[in-house]
Amino acid sequence: MSSFRKIAADAIRAALPKKWVFIDDERSLNVLSKPTLVMSQRDLEPSPIAPLSYLSITLALIVLSEHTDPVKAEDALDDLLVEVLNIVQSFGNLTWSKATKIVHQERHMGYEITTQATIQLEH
Repeated sequence: MSSFRKIAADAIRAALPKKWVFIDDERSLNVLSKPTLVMSQRDLEPSPIAPLSYLSITLALIVLSEHTDPVKAEDALDDLLVEVLNIVQSFGNLTWSKATKIVHQERHMGYEITTQATIQLEH
C-alpha cells in the first residue's frame, strides 16, 4: 500500500498544469525557472473526530513564484495561489485551512497552504 503522502503527491502532480515544477520532498531550492509547488508532510496524529484507526495528516503546499522582482512575483502569486487552491478543492479528502504569505528559504516569494486529510490505518 502506498503512503498517503505518495498518493497525494501523485494526484497533485497529475492535476498541475505542465508549466509547474512539483517537488514532493524537502530540498534546498536555488534558481526557479517555473512556478513551483513544494509538498511537505508536517503532522500525523490521531483524528479527534474519528475512530482510533483514523489519522489526521497535515501537508504544507508551498506555492512559489519564479520571479525575483517583488512586483512580478506578487502579480504572479495572485493567479498561482488560486490555481493551486482550485486543485486542492477538487480532491474530496483534502481540505485547506489557511494560506500564509512567505519568503521561502529567504529567496522565493510564495504562499504556504496548510491542508489536512483524514486517513484510515491499514492493518
